[in-house]
Amino acid sequence: MYNFLLVLLSTVLCALPSSAIEGLTRQSFSTEPFSTDGRWMTNADGVNLTYAGANWPGHGETMVPEGLQYLSVAEMVQKIKSTGMNAIRLTYAVQMIDDILDKRSDGQLGTSFVAALGETNGTKVLNAVLDKNKAFTKETTRLEVFDAIALECARQGIYVHLDNHVSKAGWCCKTDDGNAWFGDEFFSTKNWERALAFMADHLTGLDVQGKTWPSFVSMALRNELRPASGLRNVPVNWDTWYGNMTAGAEAIHRANPDLLIFFSGLYYDTQLRPIFYDGGFRDIDFDPSKLAYKDKIVLEVHDYDLDETNCTNKRTKLTRDSFAALGPISPKVKTVYPLVMSEWGFSQSPDQYAAPFAACLGQFLPEQRAGWMIWVLTGSYYIREGEQGKDEPWGLLDSTGTKWRCAECITKGIMPMIQNTLGIETPVANA
Repeated sequence: MYNFLLVLLSTVLCALPSSAIEGLTRQSFSTEPFSTDGRWMTNADGVNLTYAGANWPGHGETMVPEGLQYLSVAEMVQKIKSTGMNAIRLTYAVQMIDDILDKRSDGQLGTSFVAALGETNGTKVLNAVLDKNKAFTKETTRLEVFDAIALECARQGIYVHLDNHVSKAGWCCKTDDGNAWFGDEFFSTKNWERALAFMADHLTGLDVQGKTWPSFVSMALRNELRPASGLRNVPVNWDTWYGNMTAGAEAIHRANPDLLIFFSGLYYDTQLRPIFYDGGFRDIDFDPSKLAYKDKIVLEVHDYDLDETNCTNKRTKLTRDSFAALGPISPKVKTVYPLVMSEWGFSQSPDQYAAPFAACLGQFLPEQRAGWMIWVLTGSYYIREGEQGKDEPWGLLDSTGTKWRCAECITKGIMPMIQNTLGIETPVANA
């Protein structure tokens, strides 16, 4: 694996002029590690960092980030960059790490696609991926694909936020999928903590700063915790949440004390109040001052409540349940944290970006100066819920994976939102 990464890194750096290489190492990444200061994620120079990005799924049955049969890694990252976004939320499954550490699978692309899609279709998709990504071979591993994405993101100035989406690879999220709650059928907390530590530690190694992933600055604990329909002996409450989430955070922090750590809440990551709110919850006392990583904690929230068409009501609910964490301190808000809406989205059609849900969040999130990642970058899945090549209407890219599904949604909806969030001049997006 290291030989592959050294070749890849050499290819990336040799493609840049010396001034760009100096800028890559000296300007873009010299300010790590990041920490938190009240409601802000901040770098070593005290400059605040706000994410405006997209989700790039890599947690499906192939355990390979989606869309690489249509665009190369560099082309995909350029698509992100062309909008003005500065981050991706890259998702993965614990199963990928289990396969490595338990030696259950070689994790090579050749076997991964065939295992998930069958001999005929798996070989077809594999060949398309290899055709678009000349640095890959059928022996390239899934983790090396993640490495290639991270290195390309560094080259193009895109931050990588790593998200543990599921334990067993596959579509998320249901109460009966075995990935829902601590101790669920596939959700071994031991393996989960092991995977968190493995990925946090994995970025040591190869570039001039001693990192495999130069722009990797934050890592999430778990996506959309929720009740598990078949689990009766582990209560779904904040006490269970606290014990497991702090153990997971400690695993990350021990492996890599530089990383920001994202804490999701309960009920599909829609409820965060007990973490920051002094509202009489009796089964949790989340006091960051007692934690070794007290200046690394970021909260994350999701919103898919498309049925709420009254923006005033949505603002009130979001503020009450999550965004009050941004402060200021009050008799009820006991601690202030940075907050990122790491999932939200809408069907990419011209009538939807101006509809109440998207329009409201398009105003609310920039006003809060809160980070966000939209679901989802890619326009289809290698396989989703048994259907191969399944189209994703919410994908920013279309089903061919090469152009924007709704150019108007990008130029009139997403890009102005990026500009207002980051305070930058909006670029001209690639078609």
